[in-house]
Amino acid sequence: MNFPTPKLISFRDEVTSVENTTYLTHSLYYHPAKFIPQIVRFCLDNYYNGNGAVLDPFAGSGTLGVETAINGYKTYLLDINPLLNYFYPIKIPKFSIADWEKHVSDSKIVITDLLNKQNKSSIEINNHLNYWYPEQLYSFFNNLWNNFYKQEKNNDEIVNKIVTLVLFKLSKQYSYAEHSMPKLFSSKRKRKQINELLEDNNILFEKINKSVKTYLLNIDKSVKQLLNINLNSNLEYFSGVDAYSFDYSKLSELSCIITSPPYLQAQEYIRTFKLEMMWAKISNEEIKQFSNKEIPFRKTEGIIHGRYLDSVRNKIKRKDLLNLFDSYFWYTIKTLENASKRLVKGGKLCVLIGNPKMSGVEVEIWKAIYEYFLNELNFKSVAVFEDRIKTRKLFKGRNNQNPDGMKSEYLIVLEKN
Repeated sequence: MNFPTPKLISFRDEVTSVENTTYLTHSLYYHPAKFIPQIVRFCLDNYYNGNGAVLDPFAGSGTLGVETAINGYKTYLLDINPLLNYFYPIKIPKFSIADWEKHVSDSKIVITDLLNKQNKSSIEINNHLNYWYPEQLYSFFNNLWNNFYKQEKNNDEIVNKIVTLVLFKLSKQYSYAEHSMPKLFSSKRKRKQINELLEDNNILFEKINKSVKTYLLNIDKSVKQLLNINLNSNLEYFSGVDAYSFDYSKLSELSCIITSPPYLQAQEYIRTFKLEMMWAKISNEEIKQFSNKEIPFRKTEGIIHGRYLDSVRNKIKRKDLLNLFDSYFWYTIKTLENASKRLVKGGKLCVLIGNPKMSGVEVEIWKAIYEYFLNELNFKSVAVFEDRIKTRKLFKGRNNQNPDGMKSEYLIVLEKN
């Protein structure tokens, strides 16, 4: 197969209607490897005809949902992360601005009461949590969360989600975890910082109270920004689901799929949110089950063949990497294939992905997807774009197969015949 030469583009420059990557509610909560809104808007403006539904089977932070809500497009989001039940109802709201103002006011009262009350609790929410805190802060947060759970049934559902969002942020920032980095890990820097804060309780709790006010202010500001543009959300989402085995017949016909699958080397997505999951009373066994379904950790059910994939496979000598390679492409491509069965004739599949390295070999993932969909599924090529990364370096300097980071991301656009 002859692959097209990708057209160079800067989506940030191309889509001037999007102010920046963090506008509206796009930065409501930290999420690794987010789909930037300019790419989603570009795909909607150029490849969605305004009829039928739009789908992201690897929805992550919900970028597609925010962008489609602005226009009221019917949208489906799927993701393996069970915490999206807390994020999406705030990030992609269906309430009015008047309702929101009352929710925020009530949330302030609930959080203030929780911080002041601090009734001690002997109930341990999760026996793995104490690793992430010094004893004093572990006791503080354990009491805080237990007191919240005792009263949550008396609160409005949205109020509970706002409070949970704030407590998630608070519990991670004042832990040993690096709260602004992908993958959960304890660092010497954070341990030193937290232990220094404990030298003066007054300063510590002043900082905690200040952080709570900042979180609430930022959440309020971003949601109001979105609500002020006459939002018309028509969203249905499925949180904590496996996109590979999902029954896509549940969905109405699709006019467009816009997605960014997991990157080959960007594993342990669930681990990024493990601390929050534990505070949310998701058991260690359940967390493990979610992790075991991550691409490419699971044992593959088959092998995707193609001239390009087979040529790369032959260059990989390590058995563990070869297993990861085969698992990744099986579950990624088959998920896209399963989802695309709901696409109408002429419907578009837009996939953004990077080119990682494995055993020193660059793996051009877009070529594998492109070749499979054209040869095996009779899709038609529409466009291939290369967006050179200027303002960030994916995975730069980390101990992985890509220490220098990826230089570009590729958007392929295919049409169903």
